Amino acid sequence: MERHSKMRILAAVSALLILQSCYYDKEEELYPGNCNVLNPSYSNGIKIIIDNNCATSGCHSGIAPGAGLLLTTYPQVKAIVLNGKLEARVIVQKSMPPSGPLPKCDLEALQVWIAAGAPEN
Repeated sequence: MERHSKMRILAAVSALLILQSCYYDKEEELYPGNCNVLNPSYSNGIKIIIDNNCATSGCHSGIAPGAGLLLTTYPQVKAIVLNGKLEARVIVQKSMPPSGPLPKCDLEALQVWIAAGAPEN
């Protein structure tokens, strides 16, 4: 009987571990229209979007960045905001990044940030 109890406990723990590993949480799918974009700045939200989708992907960093455009520092990103390329390519045309449009909340954060003058802090 004791062996049977241990097997049941092991089966229950295994089931819990399997169920926990299948957890899927994508905020914009769970709460559509609820991006909560409040006063983003480069260092508070925008840098991570740029890093994850533009710079660290290898496209706009390193020795030979895509289109000769580095996006690893605030002045570099601010320059493409000022010339309109970031808004045109990422928000309007949605042609960047090449993997597909950014998630809705990232796009909204970029729009609010650009409209606010692309503040650093």
